[in-house]
Amino acid sequence: MSAPLFFSTFMYSACKVVSAEHWQDVLAYELGHLDNSGWHGFRTLGQARRVGECVAYVDASTYIDRARCVAAGQFLRQTQCDVWLTCDDDVYADRDVIGKLVDNCRVSRGLCALPYMNRDGASMTFRKVTGPTVWQPHAARIVDRVGMGLVAMHRDFVTILATHAPSFRSRESGPVDSPFIFQNGVEDGHFIGEDFGVCALAERANLPMHVLLDAPGQHMNLCAMLDLEGVILVQGDDRASYLREQLAAKQAAHDSEPVTQSGRRPH
Repeated sequence: MSAPLFFSTFMYSACKVVSAEHWQDVLAYELGHLDNSGWHGFRTLGQARRVGECVAYVDASTYIDRARCVAAGQFLRQTQCDVWLTCDDDVYADRDVIGKLVDNCRVSRGLCALPYMNRDGASMTFRKVTGPTVWQPHAARIVDRVGMGLVAMHRDFVTILATHAPSFRSRESGPVDSPFIFQNGVEDGHFIGEDFGVCALAERANLPMHVLLDAPGQHMNLCAMLDLEGVILVQGDDRASYLREQLAAKQAAHDSEPVTQSGRRPH
């Protein structure tokens, strides 16, 4: 029998809407009515519970980088779960997709992420996906940076990252040490968020990171996925056309950048 999943979701926006005074009552209601929730993260928890037993962790604090680190500490030090499934409040996937993420994570003992569209509808949440397609047992490709909207991380992956990072304690974490693995920063002259930051740490530690293929997901009601060849598929002709235009414009801008003496573009 498989170990339970540690499922985290971050509900600062929901708490802000109803106010901290009423949040605990609202949270209790939402956890009792997951399939009918107006928040994608809660509905995804409902789907995850169809995959297997879940230890649910809901954080409604303000800073997402700190909240993710606190969740990492809870996962490592307060549970016996082997897989951490983290989901943002505005991301949804069904039980089939979640099951594939978890299966692949348990095989690779690394990170397996759902690739999805950014809110602008003009880009995806990963930086670079590299072939060939591998089966772990479900189709996946290597990724170097990816958003944390819906990601499965193995205990081994998080443990190794935590050994190379400082830890902290806060009001949210209580007496539990939180590894500072979700770090904002600057990379190649560009600001990166905590999601790309943890991927950079994993890359330096030579840990496996993949995106799941042939697996649809929703972000802010934008539906997209990568097919078995790594091609972006988007629901809706208008959405697909707009995305193609934006990606073509981005590629044209990249191609027009000057090349340095080393043969590399500045970024």
